[in-house]
Amino acid sequence: MNFLRNLVAVFVTTLVLGSTPGLAASPVEAGKVFVGPEGEEVAVVPLAPRSNKKYLLRVQGTGSEIDGKVLPFELNDSSSMSSEQHSYKTQWRGRGYTVLYMRNSKYELYVPGRGKEIRVTFDEKRSKALDAEDVYDLHQKQKKDGTVAKLMAFDRKGEIAKQEKDYVTHVQDANTACGTSLAAAIDWTSINDEQLKELSISSYCEAPLASLKQLCTVSNVAKQTVKEKLKQVSCRFGNALEPKVEGDKLIWTTSRDASNQQEFATKFFKTNL
Repeated sequence: MNFLRNLVAVFVTTLVLGSTPGLAASPVEAGKVFVGPEGEEVAVVPLAPRSNKKYLLRVQGTGSEIDGKVLPFELNDSSSMSSEQHSYKTQWRGRGYTVLYMRNSKYELYVPGRGKEIRVTFDEKRSKALDAEDVYDLHQKQKKDGTVAKLMAFDRKGEIAKQEKDYVTHVQDANTACGTSLAAAIDWTSINDEQLKELSISSYCEAPLASLKQLCTVSNVAKQTVKEKLKQVSCRFGNALEPKVEGDKLIWTTSRDASNQQEFATKFFKTNL
C-alpha cells in the first residue's frame, strides 16, 4: 500500500514540475520578422532565455553573402535618456559587424556588399508564421557543416585580394601620368591581421603613387626624372613613416599613425630623386 502511495506521489510531482520525458524546453523563443521595400527580410529569433540577449538572425532577399545564413548575434543596448538604440552584432570575416540597428523603433538592415542601409519594418503576418525552431535547426546544421565558422572567421587571403585590387588602380594611374611601367607591390609580410582588419592598407600605400601622379602631371622635368630613376615601388608597414630609395626602388615604409603622407612623399621625392 505504501509502495502504491509513493508511486502516485512521484507521478503527481512529475506532472506538476512539467518534467515529463520528451517535453524538453525549446532552445528559442518566438521571433519577429522585418521586411524591406524590395522583398528584403530579416528574421530575429531570441535564444532562450531572452534575458541573455543572444539571438539568431536569418537574412533573405538582399542578394548578399549572408542570405539564407543563420548567424549568432548579441543585442547591444546603447540607449540614452533621450533615445532608444539597439544593435544586433555578430562576427563577419573576423570583424564585429552590425546587421540590424534600431533607433527609436525604426529599424535598419546592413549587409555586406551594400553600402547603404535598408529600411525594414515589422511584419505581423510573417512574424506569426515564423517557425523559430526551424531557424534554430538551420543554424545547427550550418554550424555542423562549417558554414558559420567560415563566414565568421577572418579571411586574410580574401582581404589581401580586395586591397590589392584597389592598389593596382593607383599604380596604373601613376604609370599613366608618368609614362612609366613601375612594378609596385605591398609587402604583406609586414602587415599583421589586426592592421588588415582595421586599416585600409591600400590607402596608406597609395600616397607615394598619388604624389608621383601629381608631380608628373604638372612638370615634364619631374616626369622625365621619375622615368629615369624609378622602376619599382614597395610598400610596407613599420614603426614610422620612413621612405628610402635603393637603386631604382622606392621602399615606402609607413605606419598606423602616419599622417599627411602624400605631402610628405612629395617633399621626399623633390629631395631624393
